[in-house]
Amino acid sequence: MPSYRPILRLCLLLLVFGVTLGSAAEPTAFPLKVSPSRRYLVDQQDRPFLYHADTAWMLFNKLTVPEAIEYLTQRQAQGFNVVQVQLTGFLGMTNRQGQLPFAGTPPEQRFDQPNEAFFASVDQVVEAAGRMGLLLAIAPAWSGCCGEGWAGRDREGRPTPLNTNGPEASRRWGQWLGKRYGKHGHILWILGGDNDPNNAREEIRSLGLGLKDTAPKQLITYHAASTHSSTDVWPSGEPWLDVSMVYTYFRGFNKAWNRNQPDVYEVSLAEYAKTPIRPFFLGESTYEGEHDAWGSALQARKQAYWCLLSGGMGQAYGSPNWNLPENWRSILEQPGGISLGHLRRLFESRPWWTLIPDRDHQLTREGHGTFATNNYVTSARTEDRSSAFVYLPTARPVVLDLTQLTGPSIRAWWFNPRTGSAELSGELPREARRTLTPPGDGDWVLVLDDSSRAYPPPGTPRPSRP
Repeated sequence: MPSYRPILRLCLLLLVFGVTLGSAAEPTAFPLKVSPSRRYLVDQQDRPFLYHADTAWMLFNKLTVPEAIEYLTQRQAQGFNVVQVQLTGFLGMTNRQGQLPFAGTPPEQRFDQPNEAFFASVDQVVEAAGRMGLLLAIAPAWSGCCGEGWAGRDREGRPTPLNTNGPEASRRWGQWLGKRYGKHGHILWILGGDNDPNNAREEIRSLGLGLKDTAPKQLITYHAASTHSSTDVWPSGEPWLDVSMVYTYFRGFNKAWNRNQPDVYEVSLAEYAKTPIRPFFLGESTYEGEHDAWGSALQARKQAYWCLLSGGMGQAYGSPNWNLPENWRSILEQPGGISLGHLRRLFESRPWWTLIPDRDHQLTREGHGTFATNNYVTSARTEDRSSAFVYLPTARPVVLDLTQLTGPSIRAWWFNPRTGSAELSGELPREARRTLTPPGDGDWVLVLDDSSRAYPPPGTPRPSRP
């Protein structure tokens, strides 16, 4: 029986290099910028951008250019609008052509001697992502937690390239990157990588300043060690740090090298309360398909909803495809990743960028559970009180104060985050105490709307204008 996989791949590539299919959503006008409220990002037409990322850290190293384009095309079709990647991989890694990013033998790679052949392959993937309208969040020199990265010391105790090159060369390399890639508006830079900056603080700072020297419109964040955010480790307000990233697992998770792991909503609410305000997103948490039973589709959804309902402007999904194993195509079909496409459609059907976390349970009065547990209910309402979301990790009755919303009555919907379907629960009076129960088992999202606004069913696309 013939295989149609090669034909499918060809069609995907033709879509990238030719005319893309029409879409109800307007294409993002890159580059992104921080909104006036500093709570989220907008494009050049001031349309809010919901950061909805897949994590494929080794894309440039493990896949050929056609394979990388196939990967990006599939993720875009599943609803992702960002892909997080490492530019140079772990220290000593080559690309599929056997090329290192710099001259010199690892760990002594020379930033002033980039390998043109290596970066030419990167260029092709970057350009294809631009044609697709995908944001690439690129880590130029992954710090590494455990001697595998470009900062501190390697596993044999030798200093690694950021340290051997030093601050001046690191700044020049940042300038080189900005000159080469600054013309691409669809790039956001991720400095650090799974570690705090103390093992190469001046070098990382210099790299960030170098990028801003030559690509001032490209945004930069920092990937700290788990349980820390960008602003935890750069508290003084670096001129290059535009966006904050939060990173944690959850209480009781015993596989991280830092065993004290707050839940995602805990670190998100803490980040939301900080001043000065910076937009933030969940950059890494539990990966679906890893960490034994913890790496479930449910956990992938929990952490995504927790961040967005605790003040975040987006989230990143992870799977074993961070390392692109041989079965990467089948991993693209994991249920958690598919279901997060429903999350994006849900939030974009309402003015998500104005959500205010219900930190004091003014809306969700009872049934939210115990704070600092893995089964906690999070909720948020829009600034104008016309709409609200309540995420239930497990089905249970919740008691709501519907007077927290506006309107002559409240339209209540149960949105199934596993399937993307929405069921109208009813039109309810604005009363101070109303109990609602999900229509079945599993996790659910309760969507509450001012009935006078005539919002479409949750998950229905609508223009994302502020």
